[in-house]
Amino acid sequence: MLTEKSKPTCIRKELNTLNRFKRIPRNQTDQIPQYASGNMPTLRGCFEKKAPMAREMATLMTREYFPRPYSRQLGEKKTNVARERVQRKMVMEDLTNVNRNRKYISDGLSAVKMTFLQNMNDMATAPRFSPEMVYQHFGDEETIYGYDDLEVTIHHTAQTLHCYVNISYSSKVKSDKGLEADDIVEKLVHPDVRPNVLVSGKGEFQQKLLGQKDFKPFGEMVHKFRSKGKDFEVYRVSEQSEEFNLFLERIQTLGMFFIECCSLTDNSEENWLHYFIYERCDTGEGDGSTVANVAGFATLYKFYNYCDKIRPRIAQMLLLPQYRKSGIGAQFMESFLRDLRATPEVFDVTVESPGEQFTYLRDYVDCVNCMSLHEFSSENLKNGYTEGMRLACLTKLKISKMQSRRVYEILRYRATNKKDKEALKAQRIDVKKRLYVPMKRSDKDWRRLNMALTAEELRQAACGEIDEDNKFSTLVQMYDKLMESYQKTIDRIEAHPNIF
Repeated sequence: MLTEKSKPTCIRKELNTLNRFKRIPRNQTDQIPQYASGNMPTLRGCFEKKAPMAREMATLMTREYFPRPYSRQLGEKKTNVARERVQRKMVMEDLTNVNRNRKYISDGLSAVKMTFLQNMNDMATAPRFSPEMVYQHFGDEETIYGYDDLEVTIHHTAQTLHCYVNISYSSKVKSDKGLEADDIVEKLVHPDVRPNVLVSGKGEFQQKLLGQKDFKPFGEMVHKFRSKGKDFEVYRVSEQSEEFNLFLERIQTLGMFFIECCSLTDNSEENWLHYFIYERCDTGEGDGSTVANVAGFATLYKFYNYCDKIRPRIAQMLLLPQYRKSGIGAQFMESFLRDLRATPEVFDVTVESPGEQFTYLRDYVDCVNCMSLHEFSSENLKNGYTEGMRLACLTKLKISKMQSRRVYEILRYRATNKKDKEALKAQRIDVKKRLYVPMKRSDKDWRRLNMALTAEELRQAACGEIDEDNKFSTLVQMYDKLMESYQKTIDRIEAHPNIF
């Protein structure tokens, strides 16, 4: 092996040159084509004159510093020193431009903040809330290009949800080769709804703040409750007035920052059903007058069920960030579920593509309600899932079969003594039997499964193609992951056994 001192002089010089660029990440090598094609042929030419071992070093160093296709250019003729210096200078200029532009790339989740205001005086001091997602606005990377020290504050009127966008930054990138800074306002709100959602300036926003004092909630109040010193009201809306459609458009535009794949609904379709929750607040004027601040909403679609029933499906549900982590989400869900349970034509209530946090919320609400049913007593849970449990959930709580099975598994796991090995084994086998069912599907079912199952359920079905040992290890992993999610619901039940 060649030591540093035993290497030929030309080798040492070229190694020093390469070490200067060793810090360049591989994903930036496309920025240095001139250096790769200009300097490396000189290195190879030098090595080929010395020894086979030197040629081997050239190959190894080429693999380390330059990925293909630049390694293919090593056989080119030796270039002169003057050209090498010019090309190395170009490389450093390109890298400098990359570093200079990087400071103009902002993380959208950090740059964007939101406020909810009752009057103009609160604009500077109101709490700022960050969105949970901005990929629908700024792309999958959720980045904003063109501004340094960027801050985007979206101010909302607390009752009507009109928006005023304030943008501040220390510097803005200059237009270079057709690459311009992002138009933030254009990306934040779709042009079709922009006139309804955004105001043109502070003056118009102040007028919206003053005018929202006359805002009245749409629809019919179905429930009200008090939580931690605050009063809340829940309204059901099935109307299709122009004024309400514009209000719905504004709150669903806000939902795009918090709900996965959220979109605007066509309220001209009569099967849509909406629930809104408002906080009833004092205006502070000393005359006892109150206003209704929007706290959240839920959108459902009423599917037909033979022969005279409907199956409402929850499509969207949002609780504004200032009302989270206080139990209001569960109280809101229980409020509109009570209204649906009291409707004779409702067969059951389902959910469309629930997210992880919504799943935890739904599990908690359904488990608390089922704990009061005789069919879900500790003694009955030990005997396994029964038809009586399914019917009790369906007739009394409008819970679907699949969800009632999940509730049973959570409550049985909660009731199982973890120190009793036999009881824990029986519970584990009961759950694994259900998890194993999709693994036994035949090939003729794949097309139907692909249309009917979720991605996780398809993964379970795919296990039917593997051997028994892999099936066993997969079942163990699936069971452990499921129990981990169940335990989160159980912990919340123990901390808050009652919804209200």
